[in-house]
Amino acid sequence: MKYLLNNSVLSKYTSLLDGSDHIPINILDSFWYKLKDISTYGFTIEEFQRAMIVLCFVRFIIYSLKYNLVTSFKICSIGLISCSLWAMALNDCIGAYYPNLSLHPLLRNAYREEIIYREVAQYRAAERIFDDLIKQTNNPYNFDWLTPIFARVPDSLIHITDPIYVFIRKDLINTLSTIYKTNIKPMSSMFIYVGWVRVGKKYCPYHIRWHFTFITLYNTFMPYLFKSALRARVFLNKVLIPERRYEEAENLRIYLGAWAFVHITFVMTAMLHAIFSQYFYVPFLTYSVELHVGKRPKDSLYSGGYTAWQDDFIFYNIRLRDTLRLWWGFLGKGTKKQRQNKPRRK
Repeated sequence: MKYLLNNSVLSKYTSLLDGSDHIPINILDSFWYKLKDISTYGFTIEEFQRAMIVLCFVRFIIYSLKYNLVTSFKICSIGLISCSLWAMALNDCIGAYYPNLSLHPLLRNAYREEIIYREVAQYRAAERIFDDLIKQTNNPYNFDWLTPIFARVPDSLIHITDPIYVFIRKDLINTLSTIYKTNIKPMSSMFIYVGWVRVGKKYCPYHIRWHFTFITLYNTFMPYLFKSALRARVFLNKVLIPERRYEEAENLRIYLGAWAFVHITFVMTAMLHAIFSQYFYVPFLTYSVELHVGKRPKDSLYSGGYTAWQDDFIFYNIRLRDTLRLWWGFLGKGTKKQRQNKPRRK
């Protein structure tokens, strides 16, 4: 339903396709405006993650009608967990490629979103620092309940207990925080992977194990890509531009924008596969993943979609030509020739 606008106001909001500033005046206009914005400047990360949740909810409704509520909830939860793993990888990409997001038109919305996110994060960090300063001014020490306990220590042992008392009350929290941030937090995903996916694989669905293993393998070489992009950015700003090699600088800007776009698109595509309980094939990587997690159990309702490459591969005796093959049918269902060669079930 359109709002009643007079001619002066209506003239301010021109056609949705003219590229000028405007405000959508009904649901259809809002849809086309958003579609035009996404097709011109791309998704924001928040929009894409919300789209995944909407798709998961629609899928839940469909499977509820096909099976039942409990089965549908289990299937969709497995896909959502796998999608969340890729969502963390997507956030890492946005953070690593942040300066390069402005170099590709379809990453502009993500770039603006990241600017706002960083400004808010800096503001909150400043607030926390200010609160900590106030807390240290009012009460610089922790564990007040230890004071009566150490007060009962005999005088002959004070020279031993006093340094312990001061360390616990003054430095223990900061020391534990530093150990966690520098040693435990960077390895937390590996601890979860080993504990849940490898040791406790009996309780971890195959779909989650497959995607978690893929992400673990993916994370081993992603830092090198991020560092390469960073070095190229430094070369652009400190060598090409100061030396006025503008043609080379413009070419490098295009390459950096395309690099970030391809990488982020790959992760988004992986999220789409995960939310629909699907798999995908990447030469060498998928084969390495499946050497760890094994073949998909086809008799399980919760194992997800299709993996046609597993039907052709002879593990530990694979041909290079098969490894480099990219197309395995739509959503991994296999090509027409493969489906014809499959023996029919009796």
